[in-house]
Amino acid sequence: MLTDPVVEQLHKQREEYMERFQYDFDAIIRDIKAHEAASTAPLLEPSTVQPPGRMAQRTRFTRR
Repeated sequence: MLTDPVVEQLHKQREEYMERFQYDFDAIIRDIKAHEAASTAPLLEPSTVQPPGRMAQRTRFTRR
């Protein structure tokens, strides 16, 4: 199996972050919310645009 160094680094950072809070999810959520409150970047709002309806998919057996 191939290992991706980017994914490995992400897993390592996630583990270190969780260890910092002794795997206390309430503390992790409080930290995330504090970072959000201190951030000056605009938060993304959910889109109000409805996705188009399902389009019929052609299969390789469909006649043209």
